[in-house]
Amino acid sequence: MILGAQANLRTKPTSRTPEEVLSRARGLTQSLARTHSLLKSWYALPSGPADKYVSLQDADALLGSMRSRIESSRSRFGHYEQLGASLMLANVDNDRDWRKPGVVVLDLNPTSGRNSFSIKGIAAFGEAASSVMLNALIESVKAIQPEFACTDVKARTLENELVNYQISRRLYQHRQFFGWMGFVPAQITHAQIRDAHSVHPVDGLGTVIVSVPGVFDPTDDAQVDKVHRVEMDLASYELLPVTDPHFKG
Repeated sequence: MILGAQANLRTKPTSRTPEEVLSRARGLTQSLARTHSLLKSWYALPSGPADKYVSLQDADALLGSMRSRIESSRSRFGHYEQLGASLMLANVDNDRDWRKPGVVVLDLNPTSGRNSFSIKGIAAFGEAASSVMLNALIESVKAIQPEFACTDVKARTLENELVNYQISRRLYQHRQFFGWMGFVPAQITHAQIRDAHSVHPVDGLGTVIVSVPGVFDPTDDAQVDKVHRVEMDLASYELLPVTDPHFKG
């Protein structure tokens, strides 16, 4: 059973103002809203138990919250210019709905360079799940302009074992994984990555590549083998970033 998926988009760490982060969030969520009805409304997550969810439309509250978090970080870690704004959004506005399938989280964190789009309870999207994830990745690439992106999938086996592709089934230990789908900053044709299901050029930024059709199941050996072949092809083009040059396992 597929539980959820998360697309990770890596950028160079940089400081962004609250206004810049809010503008990017609004532009991206407007694009996502056109892809599915569950992606039309977005709320900033509470920073603490006493805080409330804040609509993305409430600019004053969001900007004030981001500025407050920046000042808090500078009080703890020092007055580093690199400490900029970040914003985490979800398509729910209360704690109760987090227990329902179809929860989507958008995390924009230019300070760390770690951004993501994740779906919990992906079955809520039905047959549209794979197109929702693909369209979300493409729109995120346009907005965030990452150096690299990959997509992890979490599932349970019939024996109730929890399996994450990134942790349990990845091919390389010394390179980034690619997984279900991802982005590389190069123009790649399908002829170059024949084992991939599809390739999608993105506005001159590079290429989104889908490894397998439908929703990837990391418990399925045949699907995992196909993802591994795609990752081997990407590694041969030096498009799968090395994370540990001393480890070749």
